[in-house]
Amino acid sequence: MRAVSIYTVTSIKGRWERDGYVGYCLEYYPPGKSLPEIRKHIEPVKSMNANRAEMEALIRAFTRMREKCELSIYTDSEYLYNGFAGREDVTRWIKSGWITTRGQPVKNKDKWLELIKGKQGHLCSFYLKQPNAYTKELIEEMERREK
Repeated sequence: MRAVSIYTVTSIKGRWERDGYVGYCLEYYPPGKSLPEIRKHIEPVKSMNANRAEMEALIRAFTRMREKCELSIYTDSEYLYNGFAGREDVTRWIKSGWITTRGQPVKNKDKWLELIKGKQGHLCSFYLKQPNAYTKELIEEMERREK
């Protein structure tokens, strides 16, 4: 199984919906190569808050996978991290019929379902707030585009 690292970021901050950008970087080592291949993508999104934008960045990264891989996913989003790692919220929500512990419908269920579908067959590990050069470069490019 090929190992691929995915780094996600968004220019959207906070709970309020707005237009902005999502970015992701794919890093992998092609067979027989000692240096990694790096694919950076920045794409515009409309009317999203920070949580939905982070989810969208990972959904779009999943669409780039052409084979099943061992994925290391790096995010600054506690919401996304806790969904699949951390507290493993998604597992609880599926068991509860997508109802929160407060008895409310889970927000962003549509995006969670897309993420579940996108990660099928991959071996995924999630990492929260790990310093790296890729997200810094993506953020700087998004800031240039927003000016």
